Amino acid sequence: MTGPERPIGEDDLTALVDGRLAPERAGLLEVYLASRPEEAARVQADRAIRASLRERLAAKAAEPIPARLRAAAVIAEQRRARRAQLMQVLAACLVLTLGGAGGWFARDLSDRVWGAPARPTPLPQEALAAHRIFTVEAVHPVEVKADQEAHLAQWLSKRLGRRLSIPDLEGVGFRLIGGRLLPAGPSDVAAQLMYAAADGSRLTLYVRCGEAGRWDLRVSKLGDFASATWAAGGYGYALSGSLDPDRLMMVARAAHSDMAGGG
Repeated sequence: MTGPERPIGEDDLTALVDGRLAPERAGLLEVYLASRPEEAARVQADRAIRASLRERLAAKAAEPIPARLRAAAVIAEQRRARRAQLMQVLAACLVLTLGGAGGWFARDLSDRVWGAPARPTPLPQEALAAHRIFTVEAVHPVEVKADQEAHLAQWLSKRLGRRLSIPDLEGVGFRLIGGRLLPAGPSDVAAQLMYAAADGSRLTLYVRCGEAGRWDLRVSKLGDFASATWAAGGYGYALSGSLDPDRLMMVARAAHSDMAGGG
């Protein structure tokens, strides 16, 4: 292009993750990220999550995968994970018989079996990666639409292993579009609910299984996007969008309150 290069923005970073940039523009972004480790780490996390989603949802090229097939895939993955955990527990028991140093090794192995270490991808980054992928979809932004809300709630509740109350956000300017089921880590699942404002802007509420600990609402900002997150009862929640943090926190409080009242 003639004249100075246009500034690098969030659209460029998303296009880099998608592999949609021209080689010369991609080269400029790689130089840009080399001096910005925090943004480089975010791009790398987005790439990893996108690759995982593409691998798990490869059959979704044109149409949504039927729920029965997705359920079977999730159940099969959970069974494989349980078998792997059992083998690790048996190995830990064997090591315990050695005593001394073996005991320390077994403790480390037990930690890995029962998930003591933190997840490799923090909740806000995982939720924002899914937000970027699906909010740009025009034809298939969701798997189950809002006109089947009762079915959507029942389906996601069954897959998550707990009753999911879908928050009503129309009072704060966002109507429900629908939702979908997503993989989360090697053996967990997540639900994504999508909302739209009158101006077309979208928010997503991401609910992830297997979240350790409990914390109250907090906001994390990554580039032009932000996530308001909280955790309770083994589940993590992240409301994500391009709203300013104060506005996002207000909507998140409405979602948190409505879900608590409904759950």
